[in-house]
Amino acid sequence: MSSFKNVLEEIVVLEVQAQINLLNASARDRINIAEVAAFSLNRLPVLYANTHRGWVQQRLRAKHEFQHQILAVVRQGLLGVMRQPLRQLVSLFPPDLDNPACVLMRLQKLFRNPALRWQQVPLAFQMALSSEAPDFVGLSISDRFRVRDVKAYLQRKGSYQHHQCVTNNSGHSGKLPSPVLESYLLFASNPAINVLEDLTLKEVKSQLANMGALLPRQVGIDDLCAYVLNRLPAMYATTKQGLLWQLQKVEQALLSQIKSLVNQALLALGNTPSRFAEPIPCIMFERECSQAISEVRQLFHRDDISWRNIAALAEFALYHQLRGLTFWQHQWRLLGQVYSELFTSPEEAELSLSPSPDGEVLIVRTLSKQAFGRVADNPKLLASTTLRFFPAISEISLSACFLNFPINYSRQEMLADGIF
Repeated sequence: MSSFKNVLEEIVVLEVQAQINLLNASARDRINIAEVAAFSLNRLPVLYANTHRGWVQQRLRAKHEFQHQILAVVRQGLLGVMRQPLRQLVSLFPPDLDNPACVLMRLQKLFRNPALRWQQVPLAFQMALSSEAPDFVGLSISDRFRVRDVKAYLQRKGSYQHHQCVTNNSGHSGKLPSPVLESYLLFASNPAINVLEDLTLKEVKSQLANMGALLPRQVGIDDLCAYVLNRLPAMYATTKQGLLWQLQKVEQALLSQIKSLVNQALLALGNTPSRFAEPIPCIMFERECSQAISEVRQLFHRDDISWRNIAALAEFALYHQLRGLTFWQHQWRLLGQVYSELFTSPEEAELSLSPSPDGEVLIVRTLSKQAFGRVADNPKLLASTTLRFFPAISEISLSACFLNFPINYSRQEMLADGIF
C-alpha cells in the first residue's frame, strides 16, 4: 500500500461535481465524473505528496497557482463529454482499479454502513455472521466454540451496540464521520488510474534492490515515487482503451525518462539528511486496513485473507449465512489449514473453491514468483495436502499474477503420480 498521492485528484473531482450541479438534470445524467476528472488531471500539473507537510503545501499551491486553470480545464472536460453522449467505452473494473479505498466502499455497501471504517470491519464482519446465524444449527463442535469465543470477544469490545448501526440500514444517518474519510473515499468513488504510478513504483523497487546498499542513507520508496511522479506528466485513464493508449505512449516516450528520474531521485534523496515526517492524512486508513486484515485473519484462521479478496469473501459468507447454510465455516477452516501447510507467511497466495461438473476445484492464486515457484516445484506436496483436507477434490488450478493462464493438476494426473 503506497502513501503518495496527487492532491489534485480530490480537488478536481470536487470541482467537477460543483460544475455538474449547475447543469440541468438531463445533462447531469449523461456525464461520467471520473472521465471528466481524468481529462482534467491530464491537462494539469501533478502535485504528489507523501508527507503531511507536503500535502498541505501542495494544496496551497493548487489554490494559489492553479485555481483558475482547474476551473477552465474542468469546464473544457464537461463540454467535451457532453458533445459525445453516445460514446461507448469499456470502463475499467477490478483488479484494474482495486485499492483499499475501493474495497472499503464495497464493504460499506455490503454491511449497509456508509460510515464504516477499516478499524470497524472485523467487528462488522463477525457480528453480521454470528448474530444473524440460526443459532448453532449445522456447526461442528469446534465451530460452536469459535462462534462463542467470537461473541465474547465482541462483547468485550463493546460492539453489540455498534452492530445495530452496521446491520440496520433504516436507523443510520449516512453521514461520514470525518472529512479525512470523505477525502479518502472521494476518488475511489470516481476512479481513474495514473498509469505512471505503478510503472514508477516498479522501477523504484528495482533500482533500490540494486543500488540501495550504496546510498549514504536509506531512502523511502514513497519519497522516491513522489519525487519522480512530480517530474512526469499525468497520464490518467478510466477505460480499457484509455489504459492501453496511455501505456503505449509511455513505452514510446517515457520509459527511459522514468529510469533516469529514479536514478536522479536516488542520488538526490540519498544525500539529503533524514528527518521525521508525518505521513499524508489519509494514510491512517491504510494502517487501519492492515490492522483490520490482520484481525480478520486471526478470527477466521486464514492467512490468505487480504484487502484484495476480503470483500468477495464477505459477500460469499453473508450470502450463505443469511440462507442458513453454514458449510462455508467448515470449508474456510480447512482452506486455512491447507494454506498454513503450503505457505509460510500471509498474503503469499489466495485459496478458494470453485464448483465444476466433476466436483470442486481448488484454486490457488499465488501473489509472488517465490510462492509460485515453491508450489509449482512440489506438485505432489500440493496434491497430498489438498486431498488430506478435501478428499473429493476434482482438480487443482495453480495461477500467478504474472501468468495469463493457470496450471491445472487433475485427479487423473494425481492418480498417475501415485498421490492416492
